[in-house]
Amino acid sequence: MAFTGSGAALQIAKESGWGTLAAGAKIVDFTSESIKMDPDKKVQDSLIASKAAPAKDLMGLFVGGDFSFILRPEYAGYLFHLAFGGTDVVQSGVPVASSYTHTIPLAEPSGTGTIPAFSAIVGRRGAIKGYSGCKVSTLALDASVGDYVKGTISLMGKDEATTTLASLTALALKAFRVVSATATIGGTTYDVKKVNFKLDNKLEDAGQTFASGLYHKEPLHGQRETTLDIEMNYDATVETLHDTNAITGTVINAVVLKLESPSFVVGTTPYSVQITLNNVAVSSVERNVSGSGLIVAKFSGMATSVSTTEPVVAVIVDGTAAAYSA
Repeated sequence: MAFTGSGAALQIAKESGWGTLAAGAKIVDFTSESIKMDPDKKVQDSLIASKAAPAKDLMGLFVGGDFSFILRPEYAGYLFHLAFGGTDVVQSGVPVASSYTHTIPLAEPSGTGTIPAFSAIVGRRGAIKGYSGCKVSTLALDASVGDYVKGTISLMGKDEATTTLASLTALALKAFRVVSATATIGGTTYDVKKVNFKLDNKLEDAGQTFASGLYHKEPLHGQRETTLDIEMNYDATVETLHDTNAITGTVINAVVLKLESPSFVVGTTPYSVQITLNNVAVSSVERNVSGSGLIVAKFSGMATSVSTTEPVVAVIVDGTAAAYSA
């Protein structure tokens, strides 16, 4: 019997050690996935006459792919920790009693810090496969007015194995949506229509060695690149961004994106995600006239490292008391 995608499942779980398959810890509300194991097979060279290749042997195995999802409160902090990798600093009772604020920066450079490894368990109805040794290569978020916050994670992994799905509590909180979102650039709130955020961990595939056998060794993160593309209504303040920052070397002290869920942690305090890019170098500010209609400006910038200021930080408000890096 054939299967449809409806009813498929995706669970993720942080690993105790890279490549050790973990049981599912979080259900992800996913919309598609392309995670797979790629075999590397080579044809044996030969001058002996034959009707076909003398052999095509397995030389290596590598896991890669991505999954797209709707951002929800149950796993927002978990995903940001897996992607950013830094130590989660938790404030209890902030902003109100019985709520918790998690502040997650980027991991330190390779050799000092590591990005967490996780397992992705995919139930495709016909079989349930667990992909171990996964690390986030890129995290992309799309926040468009009047829509849900959508994301995609691309990953590198180690191995594939048949496994089972964990019995987890079904998702019940409302997804993040772009209704009460805010975007501020240099302290000014702009009339934003769409934001695309992307974190590229610049993962380096360590490849195979004699000792690793068929498998690739643990990938390492490089110098991270964090970018933000914003579409907004054009006005005089946008022109200032062009004149002051786009065509000069002056960085913007901070660009802040805040997203909220309609569900509340407690009282009237909503679940929220705030992403702050610091010392943003502006790549471009486009504000061209394309017709008689509304002029839409496009802002592009990248976080940079200046002194000890973190280039990018994610702040999540939820009801989870434990640190995500615990």
